[in-house]
Amino acid sequence: MATELPAATATSLIWALCQRLEFFAEHQPLQLEQLTFGQLTQTFRVKTDQGHYAVRHYADSVLPVRRQQELRCQHAAAAAGLAPAPLCLNNHQRMLVCEYLSDAEHTSADKLHQHLATVLARLAVLHQLKVQTPVLDPWLYLQHLKQQLSMDWATADESLYQQLLEQARQLQFFLPEVGLCHMDLNPANLLWSAGQLWLIDFEYCQLADICFDLASLCWNYGLDEEAEQHVLALYTQARGKQASAIDKHKYQLVKRLTLGFAWLWYKAEQLKNRDPRHQEAAATTRRQLLQLLSQTA
Repeated sequence: MATELPAATATSLIWALCQRLEFFAEHQPLQLEQLTFGQLTQTFRVKTDQGHYAVRHYADSVLPVRRQQELRCQHAAAAAGLAPAPLCLNNHQRMLVCEYLSDAEHTSADKLHQHLATVLARLAVLHQLKVQTPVLDPWLYLQHLKQQLSMDWATADESLYQQLLEQARQLQFFLPEVGLCHMDLNPANLLWSAGQLWLIDFEYCQLADICFDLASLCWNYGLDEEAEQHVLALYTQARGKQASAIDKHKYQLVKRLTLGFAWLWYKAEQLKNRDPRHQEAAATTRRQLLQLLSQTA
């Protein structure tokens, strides 16, 4: 439920930060609601007498270069009609102000199935956008994630991690189809508004093999193997006649790495805040990953 201003200490602090932005200089606050509670980034809905806005507040550890990367990616997506427009980035206050889709709803599994071709066509547009941003190196990213877990690393974890490194090694033998990938296609980040799909939260957006987005979508929505193959076929159609079919072996490698990234990320989050939800998510993802690795590629 939205908090009427003046609010409790946490939300009052966010509005105090907003008031330091020139963007809100002539605005009168009406409502403020916290939408996400991440360790590195928190998102708020801010309603003023002049409109609705989504305000992202970054932790000190989120470097300006990462904020600029998120801004560039969202700008490009907004210009293509895929995302709400970013309106203001203030690196000093560590805040990004964007348009807010007041009538939007999360894309449920049923909604995804009903509009799957449309969703994949929108992804195909995203993947072809030209943005100056880093290219994902799965091998290096695995090492980066492990570095955050040096205080909580078991022998069984090391064995699984080595298997993930092997998946990354094998992936190097396949020609990548690099595109601008969202990298976090869960139902909270796919919004449906005015009969159209919108993407939000470009925190992890970067250049990567497009299979990472397809694997993220299929995993986050719990699609079975038949539905997954349908996704790959529809996506190839969306890319047009010149697009080649997605190599199934490469896709399976990417899928295992996608779950591996998620497992390590959940473990790191649980280590930071001891949230039992992250511990449960890490355990669940680990089981799913082991199951995938046990299957014949």
